Amino acid sequence: MQPETIKLMGGALCLDFANSTDWTAENESIEVEDALLESDSLVRWGRRVGLIAAGSGRDGAIAAELAAARELRPALRGVLIAAAHGDAPPGAAVDLLTRTYAEAAAAARLTPRGDGAYVLDWPDDDPRKVRFAVVADAIALLADAPRLVRVHVCPGRDCGWLFLNTSGRQRWCSMATCGSRAKMRAMYARRRAEASS
Repeated sequence: MQPETIKLMGGALCLDFANSTDWTAENESIEVEDALLESDSLVRWGRRVGLIAAGSGRDGAIAAELAAARELRPALRGVLIAAAHGDAPPGAAVDLLTRTYAEAAAAARLTPRGDGAYVLDWPDDDPRKVRFAVVADAIALLADAPRLVRVHVCPGRDCGWLFLNTSGRQRWCSMATCGSRAKMRAMYARRRAEASS
């Protein structure tokens, strides 16, 4: 996976960030399907989602920042899944999100958005901008109960992506990929069962 081509199907910035890798059923990242492996991949992903303007920002992320972003990803995922299901999130993950958000808020400037609202923002040349924007979005999602209960985990094999189920009927992150594969596996299993009967 590459930052420029990975599908953005989460419905929220923080969910798309959690989805920058595929996940096993044991909630472990599948490294061969990880868009954040190369030194500049965090900046490239930030450009892809519109956080960093094209031609601005660092050409390569500082190794420590890439490591911090990769450490944030499973913690973010764990907190969002637990909170969406009404469970207590893992304490260490909550602590990491809290510390990251405090650091983000301290480094932010309040910037007007086009519609008259204000948002936290960071300079494009701050290597922490992507991580900070993601954690700020996650805190906003965690504070929005009607949206939070719509966070679902795709049951697709080796997918585990998070998405906002806005229709109430959506089962997979994408019907074209995970949904189609699941239906094909079910059809194949039915045909095998019928053939063996």
